[in-house]
Amino acid sequence: MDVIKKVTTPKGGIEILRTLIDSTPKIENALNLATKSHKGQYRKSGEPYIVHPICVASLVAFCGGDEAMVCAALLHDVVEDTPCKIETIEQEFGQDVANLVDALTKITEIRKEELGVSSQDPRMVVSALTFRKILISAIQDPRALVVKISDRLHNMLTLDALPHDRQVRISKETLAVYAPIASRLGMSSIKNELEDKSFYYIYPEEYKNIKEYLHKNKQSLLLKLNAFASKLEKKLFDSGFSHSDFKLVTRVKRPYSIYLKMQRKGAVNIDEILDLLAIRILLKNPIDCYKVLGIIHLNFKPIVSRFKDYIALPKENGYKTIHTTIFDESSVYEVQIRTFDMHMGAEYGNSAHWKYKAGGVDNDDYHEGMRWLQNFKYHDSDLKNDPKEFYELAKNDLYREDIVVFSPHGDTYTLPVGAIALDFAYMVHSDLGDKATDAYINSKKALLNQELRSGDVVKIVKGDKIIPRFIWMDQLKTSKAKNHLRIQRRNRLKEIDTKSMINILATFFGRSVFEDMDLKDYKNFEEKLTDCGVEITLTEAMKSFENLSKLTEEIENKVFSLKEDAILEYQEMSLWTRGLRYLGFKTNVLNFLTPNRQWQCKELEHFSVCSSNALEIKQVLLNDCCYPKYGDEIIAIVTDLKDPKAIVHHKFCKKAIAEVDAKAPMVYIEWHKRDRTIYKMMFYLGEKKSVLAGLLTFLNRNECNIVGVSYLGYKDKYSSHCEVSFEIATDKADWIRALINRKYQDRIVELSSLDDAYES
Repeated sequence: MDVIKKVTTPKGGIEILRTLIDSTPKIENALNLATKSHKGQYRKSGEPYIVHPICVASLVAFCGGDEAMVCAALLHDVVEDTPCKIETIEQEFGQDVANLVDALTKITEIRKEELGVSSQDPRMVVSALTFRKILISAIQDPRALVVKISDRLHNMLTLDALPHDRQVRISKETLAVYAPIASRLGMSSIKNELEDKSFYYIYPEEYKNIKEYLHKNKQSLLLKLNAFASKLEKKLFDSGFSHSDFKLVTRVKRPYSIYLKMQRKGAVNIDEILDLLAIRILLKNPIDCYKVLGIIHLNFKPIVSRFKDYIALPKENGYKTIHTTIFDESSVYEVQIRTFDMHMGAEYGNSAHWKYKAGGVDNDDYHEGMRWLQNFKYHDSDLKNDPKEFYELAKNDLYREDIVVFSPHGDTYTLPVGAIALDFAYMVHSDLGDKATDAYINSKKALLNQELRSGDVVKIVKGDKIIPRFIWMDQLKTSKAKNHLRIQRRNRLKEIDTKSMINILATFFGRSVFEDMDLKDYKNFEEKLTDCGVEITLTEAMKSFENLSKLTEEIENKVFSLKEDAILEYQEMSLWTRGLRYLGFKTNVLNFLTPNRQWQCKELEHFSVCSSNALEIKQVLLNDCCYPKYGDEIIAIVTDLKDPKAIVHHKFCKKAIAEVDAKAPMVYIEWHKRDRTIYKMMFYLGEKKSVLAGLLTFLNRNECNIVGVSYLGYKDKYSSHCEVSFEIATDKADWIRALINRKYQDRIVELSSLDDAYES
C-alpha cells in the first residue's frame, strides 16, 4: 500500500497492478479503454487522471478482488466523467462488469452542496441520501463496496492537493461512513488507513502529538515489545512448536487507535494508555490457536474481562481471531491469535474469499460475512422517502460493538452491546417480538427490557396477541427491532389520527350530522371524502391548524354547500344528497347549514386550542393518567359541554384511545410553538462517574432544559457513552454550541439540532 501512495505516472501504476493480479485480455482492454477515455484529464495534483483508476484497481487487487472487480475499478469513472456509455461497457466486458460499473456510477460522490448539515454546525454529518445509495447499491453486489472504498482510500492518500476545508470535509465524511463500512466488511487494513488519514486532517495537533510521542519512545517501546516476543517465542518452542508452525508479528498501536483509547479513558497523557503494544500469532490450523492460548495463559497473567473468542463465535462480518490481553513485568500486551487464512480474511475482508477460497462468491464464509447488508434492504423498503431515518437506523448497524447470545437450542445470535431481551425476540422473528410476554435469561425469569450479556441463553415466551411497546423504542438497540416498532407506531398513529379527526369534525359540524354514521368504518371514511373531491387527508389535517382549516373548508364547499333551491330541486339526485348518503349520513342536515360557524384558535397555558364558536374551550387540563411532556403527540377530549374543558392526553394513552373509540367530543390542540431549539448530543463519559452529573449541571446553569438522557454505552470500565437531548432559546443556540464545544470538545461524539437535515 505504501508503494501505491508514491505512484504519479500511469506506467508506475500499471507495473504495480501487474504485480498484484495476473493480467488478462479483459483487464488489458479495460486499461486501454480507461486510458483512452480519460485522455487529456488531470487531477488537482497535476498528474494524469488515469493514474487514479489504475491505483484504485491496484488497491482492489491488493484486497483480493477478482477480474471483474479490477476491470470495474479501472472503468469506475468512465461513464460519469466521459462520453462512454454503460452499453459500451456491457458490450465490451460483459454483464458482470457493466453491473458493477453501473452500481458505482449511481453512488455519486458527495459534493459540498449535497451535504445535509446546518450552517451552524461545524461538525459535518454525511449526506444520508448518498449514504443510502452506497449501501443499497451494494445489496445487489457487495463487490461494489470494495471498489468504492478503494476509490475513497486513494482519494485520501492524495488529499494533499486539495484546499484545507475540503481536506477536513472529505476526512470527516470518510470517518463517518467509509471507515465503518470497511470495518463491517472486515477490511481492517483499509479501515486503519482510512482512519489514520482522516485523523491526520481532522485533528492535526492531536495526530502530531501522538506521532511525536511514538517517535520519541520508539526505541524503548520496540525493546519492550521484542523482549516480550522473544519470551513468548521461547515458550512456544518449549511446548513443541517449530519455526515453521507459526509466525509472530509485533506492532505498536496506530495513532487513531491510541487517540480513541485516550478519549474512552479520559486520558490526558499517552503514558496513561497501558496497552500500546500488540502481538499477533499466525498459525496453520484452528486447534493450534487454542494450544497457543493455553500456553500464554499458563505463563502470563491474563486480564479476563478482555478475553474474546471470535473463532468459536465469529463476528457478523466473518472476523475470526482470539483476543486476549496479558500482564508481563508491569507491562500490558494485547495478543491476537489466528490462522493464516483467518488473517487474510481479517485484513482484506470478504473480498479475500473471491481470490483465496474456491468456488467464487458462492462460498459459505462469504454469505455469512455479508448477511449484515440485508438489514439495509429491510430498512430501505420502508424508508425510501426518508433518508434521514434510514441513516439513523443504519448507523446502529455500522457503529457498534457486538455480543453473542444463544437460544435454548444453541443457535447463536449476534446483537449490539446494550441489546435487551426484546431485541433478541425480534432478531429471532418479528412475530415473536410482537407477541413476547416474558423472557428467561439463563433459566431465570427476566423483564423483556433487561440488558443481555455475551454468552446469555435467552428464551422468549410468546402470547396470542400483539402487544404495542412504542415507548420502548429508545431502549432497543437493533435497527430491525426499532424499524419494526416504528412501522407499527406509524400505522397505529394513522388509525388514531383518523378516528380523532372524525371526532373533531363531528364536534365542529355538530354531532347530529354525524350521529347516524357508522364510525367503525373509519378506514373507508377518508376514501369517501376523496370521492366527493376533498383533497386534504384526515391525517394531514391532524398535523396543523392550517391543514385542519383547509379540510373543513373543503367539506363545506364540496360536501355540504349547495344552495337551498338546488337542494329542493334535485333532492335525491343532487351531489349534496349523493355525497352525504355515500358518506353514511341518514339524517336531514339542512338545519346544520349555518353561515357563521367558524374556528376559534386561542392560546391557553402551553397550548393552541382550536374550537368552534359554538363550543368555546375556556380551560385546558393535563390528565393525570399519562402526563404528556412538551413535544409529545397529543389529543384533547372535551368534557362538560356546559362549561367546556379540554383534557390533554398523549396520543397513545390507553384511556385516551378508549375515549376516541367511544366517539367522545374532541377539539384540535397543539403545543404552543416556542422559539426554542432542541439539540441531541452523543457524549463520551469514560470511567469518571461524575462526568454526566457535571455535564447536566453545566447545561442547566446555562439555561438549557434537559429533555432526555439515555445510556448508550457498554457497561464495563473501558467505554461508556450517553445521549443527552436538551433545548435552549433559539437566539442563544450559537452561544451554547460554542460553549459546549470549548468545554467538552474531546468528549463530544456528535452534536446536532433537530433542524439539522440529512438531505441530498
